[in-house]
Amino acid sequence: MKLSHKHHYVPEWYQKRFMFEEQKAYFRLDLFPEIIKRPDGKIIKKGEILTKGPGKFFYEIDLYTTNYFGHKNDDIERHLFGKIDTEGAAAISAMASPDWMRLIHPHILKYFEYLDAQRLRTPKGLNWLVKETKPKSYNDLLMKMQEVRRMHCTMWAEASMEVVSANNSGTKFIVSDTPVTFYNSVFYPANAKCVFPSDPEIYLKGTRTIFPLDMNHCAILTNVEYARSPGKLKAPKPRTNPRYFDETIINYSDIIRERELTEQQVLSINYILKKRATKYIAAAKKDWLFPENYLKKTDWRSLDSVFVSNSTKLFGTNRETFIGGKDGKLIATQDEFGRKPKSKEEWLEKEKQAKAMQEHVMKLLAKEKSNKSFQQDK
Repeated sequence: MKLSHKHHYVPEWYQKRFMFEEQKAYFRLDLFPEIIKRPDGKIIKKGEILTKGPGKFFYEIDLYTTNYFGHKNDDIERHLFGKIDTEGAAAISAMASPDWMRLIHPHILKYFEYLDAQRLRTPKGLNWLVKETKPKSYNDLLMKMQEVRRMHCTMWAEASMEVVSANNSGTKFIVSDTPVTFYNSVFYPANAKCVFPSDPEIYLKGTRTIFPLDMNHCAILTNVEYARSPGKLKAPKPRTNPRYFDETIINYSDIIRERELTEQQVLSINYILKKRATKYIAAAKKDWLFPENYLKKTDWRSLDSVFVSNSTKLFGTNRETFIGGKDGKLIATQDEFGRKPKSKEEWLEKEKQAKAMQEHVMKLLAKEKSNKSFQQDK
């Protein structure tokens, strides 16, 4: 089989989700183009804006190619990312669908896995991995990428996720070379935590994950404490029970799908995507590449207001999840921060709570059945 060399770190199928239906080419902006000064003094920014199809953008040659004893291998690109992209495309399509609640169930795990893989597979992600793990070779780097590619899934699954819409905005969402973008309002782009290839850590309360699903939909994941009660003093503090690589329970019925953004709000998100991109962004329309030209406010901290949701799904605190079998036996339980019973005594107490809840539900069902029977007799 012919070896592949052109490796897209932002897949073509994902890029196409940000183009109009009949559009074959779209606009890509180089944020740091080569500067050429002509003899007449005129400055030229070489290749600053190009108009081509998705196959021509967001790739590097042999980005995922390993080399052992002089033999190149593209299994990571062909098999690993081939599978991740196939499953991820289905998951993102389901999440963006108006009928998402019915469609997402078989895809929810793959949705989070795709986000994590997409976060690490970019030049920024790989450079971050070099900084954090100090691999011995490029082969070692690619192996480490595979080892840690699910590291964020636990905290994303426990976060509040909102999918906002740009249907009412003339400006739509753009593509970045860092599609999974971290934003924390108290760490401005010049802050040490934001200098390439770093980002504010996901375990900080105020760090939001921004992931556009297509031109009209964008997912926002926020640590639940901050989603309920944001504030600059809370933003740099760690969330409750932060951790990587742990099992947790996903309750996707809490996903918020209520807000249609204004054009200024869409521009604010695009501005953040642009400021946190490494080198490239792209859009279906040229003007969308320059959100700063149309935004009324570009102060980094004030942009956080775009992500504040007043959904009733955020009401309440100290939530717990109980999973039981057909006989009512408790199978698993945790609170909203993933904390599980630490002792037999705590487990037995949770079993009592689960049994009491089951008995209460059964009484309510019996009462409802009795009322229906009474109405039919009448």
